[in-house]
Amino acid sequence: MRISGPPFIYTTLLAAAGGLAGAASSWPQGFIEALVATSRHESIPADMDIYAPVLGNWEITGTEYLNSPPKPVQMTVNFSRALDGRAIQDIWSWAIDPKLPATGANRGSGTTFRVYDPEERVWRVTWINPVERARTQLDARRVDGNIVQLGANAKGEPRRWTFSEITNDSFTWRGEGSEDGGRTWRLYAEYFAKRR
Repeated sequence: MRISGPPFIYTTLLAAAGGLAGAASSWPQGFIEALVATSRHESIPADMDIYAPVLGNWEITGTEYLNSPPKPVQMTVNFSRALDGRAIQDIWSWAIDPKLPATGANRGSGTTFRVYDPEERVWRVTWINPVERARTQLDARRVDGNIVQLGANAKGEPRRWTFSEITNDSFTWRGEGSEDGGRTWRLYAEYFAKRR
């Protein structure tokens, strides 16, 4: 099977399809080649290509604050261009039970799909987590060097997700929620990424 392009997203897609060994012979090569892109589409101005710095493979460590005591987390995330370069997609992967390897039934994963809207000059963002039956929709813009994504989850609860402190080899991601319509925000997750 010959596939060209960024190997990290292919490996992740094949793994998600049921494991590299079994998937290599059955996974539709055409789907992968149609999905993954290697360059930005011309409809996205260079100054609006805000996710370009986070493309690639990352190791995540962090803390989730929804419960007491706070829960330490470890994940991997892969970002790639998609759909002829008009979109950015990521795949987050983690161990459901952190005491066991993130394989088989213990492997959780979710994906974010981002599409640039050239008329509004904003990124439309959808996060889907099938493990927790969660969906969040946001609009993303660059604000003071950060990527600020504002929206709501499927219950209509406000969410603000921010990429900050972005360098070539690291970034910080913070997830916040609001219970008063966005007047005040509560930090519920903070992740620190290091490039693999």
